[in-house]
Amino acid sequence: MDRIDVTKRKPRRTHGTPSYAYRNRFAYALLAAGTALFGIWSLTPIQRIANEKLSQVVAQTEQERDRKGLFDFAAPRTSKFIREAIKESEEQRNK
Repeated sequence: MDRIDVTKRKPRRTHGTPSYAYRNRFAYALLAAGTALFGIWSLTPIQRIANEKLSQVVAQTEQERDRKGLFDFAAPRTSKFIREAIKESEEQRNK
């Protein structure tokens, strides 16, 4: 029976391999680039302009608030609410 050639085996872990070092360098470079771009973006006046435009788009108008209020008013009622409404209407009829 021939012995198994250990040099042809795949490593069970990436720790200590060249791919591990390249992966770490890539991750550090990506983090550094993202941090630098975010820092540059937050210091530019373009960011303030974009933030103002975004807040104008997201802000609700009075009509939108009224419309959402109407939808909340017409929301499905619970069985407890319906029973109380029926009881109140019967009491008003009996008076």
